[in-house]
Amino acid sequence: MAKKSVKYVCGSCGAQYSAWAGRCSQCGEWNSIAEEVQLVASNTNGVKPSGRILPSQAVKASAAKPEHRLQTGILDVDIVLGGGLVPGGVVLIAGQPGIGKSTLLLQLANAIAGQAAVLYVSGEESEHQIGIRATRLSAAATKLQLATSNSADDVAATIASKQFQLVVVDSIQTMQAAGVTSAPGSVSQITNSTNTLLQAAKQSNTALLIVGHVTKEGAIAGPKLLEHIVDVVLTLEGEAYGGFKVLRATKNRFGPTTEAAIMEMDEQGLKPVLNPSQALLEERQITDGSVVLATLRVLVHYWWKSRRL
Repeated sequence: MAKKSVKYVCGSCGAQYSAWAGRCSQCGEWNSIAEEVQLVASNTNGVKPSGRILPSQAVKASAAKPEHRLQTGILDVDIVLGGGLVPGGVVLIAGQPGIGKSTLLLQLANAIAGQAAVLYVSGEESEHQIGIRATRLSAAATKLQLATSNSADDVAATIASKQFQLVVVDSIQTMQAAGVTSAPGSVSQITNSTNTLLQAAKQSNTALLIVGHVTKEGAIAGPKLLEHIVDVVLTLEGEAYGGFKVLRATKNRFGPTTEAAIMEMDEQGLKPVLNPSQALLEERQITDGSVVLATLRVLVHYWWKSRRL
């Protein structure tokens, strides 16, 4: 028999506590700790495991299978991914609100729809809203399929049906798994929803693109487990209202993490910058003492703990 266990989890960083507190001692967030109920298995001494024996095969049999990647239609993005999207691979893309995540993914889904069956699932916007963006990006005339849902179980069942070779989920923070009572966006919902989608993608050999939100400190919202269980973590950085956007991989099981795609937004969506050096140096003033420097801005947040004197 299983018994219930109550724990308190921070919705920002995933820290666990035995009792409720108003502020998380790990990340410093106020009112982010919520109660969660878990089912804990009772003593199972003497009980045989209920699992089955796993089938296995030689490594050389798996290595002999040809690798076929889905090309995204944007060469710079393919380079960042290590050559394209791997069937059965799970990619998480994160970035600040308004940076262009949904625009980029709709562009990629539209391009891949010319060579494979693609489904775009939105849990944030209505079909009409996505249709407006698709018209602007000239994606309304393709075979790209669209669905709106907040159910992680329904999306997983659709992935497991093997009808699509690529499924885009926008976003994981809006998904809700059956049997989890907490609200969408909580640690439990993100963890369970991601595991449900990941298992369906691996078993059906379907490529999966997941959108993730970020916190005000610039970190990916949700538990750190989210970044560990996916295959690729991409971050889209830059200014939300102009300037260049940089897409880079902070984790990649299928390629390097040293590549970056520099893009800019126009009326037709995100387009790669063909000559970044020329574009960045075109306003340079050649004077004595001028220096050309390449830097990467990193957001660092310092938490100051108050002490009683």
